[in-house]
Amino acid sequence: MSNARFNSLDGMRGLMAVAVLYSHLIGTYYGWLPDRPLVGAGFCVMYFFMLSGFVLSASHKEDEGIKYFFVRFSRLFPLHFITTISMLIIYTFNKKNGLYYSSDDVFNINVIIKNILFMHGITPNNFILLNEPSWSISLEFWCSLLVPFILMKLGLKEKLISLPIIMFLTFNFFPENLPPNFLMASICMLIGNVAYTIKSKKSVIKIAESKCFELLSVISIAICILAIYYGSSGFESYICLMAFSPLLLIDLTRINFILKRILCCRFILFLGFISFPLYLFHESIIVSGIIPRNLNFYIYSTLILLTTIIISYLYNRYIGSPLYKNCKKIISKIS
Repeated sequence: MSNARFNSLDGMRGLMAVAVLYSHLIGTYYGWLPDRPLVGAGFCVMYFFMLSGFVLSASHKEDEGIKYFFVRFSRLFPLHFITTISMLIIYTFNKKNGLYYSSDDVFNINVIIKNILFMHGITPNNFILLNEPSWSISLEFWCSLLVPFILMKLGLKEKLISLPIIMFLTFNFFPENLPPNFLMASICMLIGNVAYTIKSKKSVIKIAESKCFELLSVISIAICILAIYYGSSGFESYICLMAFSPLLLIDLTRINFILKRILCCRFILFLGFISFPLYLFHESIIVSGIIPRNLNFYIYSTLILLTTIIISYLYNRYIGSPLYKNCKKIISKIS
């Protein structure tokens, strides 16, 4: 395993976690209208998968075998378990007190077990989620297994040939929207893996250091922001997905590139550091009602954001990061 860091990608992950949080806040506060701001926050999740495909390709070797499985499990499961049980406790409290809970299905033991075991998006029939954002964590876990066991064993030519074919077939089966399923998550992982595979090539490095690539990066991020804010459908949604691809190489650009400097500023990197708990904890904060919804939206959303940031930092600082480091030490001793 490698400890390679890609600061710009960390920064993007943090900003997108905040975008997902605000998308859920707006839907909760104003209603889940089809034209609400940040209606396309689902793109953030697809971009998360692409980032994971890139970073996991950089940080793991194809010969890690079972160690890789346990490392990924130790990275994703503890927080997933904590937030799932937290939502169960909140829903139990809310039901007893006449407050919001999504469905009686959340108290079904089979549903609880399926939630805990990363089964959403994998089983033929989906089920009620206790913690709504966790649907992507299930796909993240299972699709990430493709990286060392399949993607890193394929040649670059094979991946470059298969990617457009798979995309074409996916569009034919799902022409209306990007499907939030194992297939699309796998495609995103493949895109990230391809980007990592080519990043060390001299020709790619030379292109990434050019002004033209900087312009392309600005255009790409503008398209992605518009897709997240306004949403997109049909063939356009596939274009918006691919628009993120150049951004995977943004760490190769010149050090004084303004977009890179923004993504690597201290606060945005801090958001990247806490992005995983920020993504999974925010639903608990919203549904718990700890921040009353009768406040002005800007005050309400700011308090939710600050509360989630504090909880996410405390979790990462004192539980998440130490636990993960200790787990990796134990796993490294497996022969």
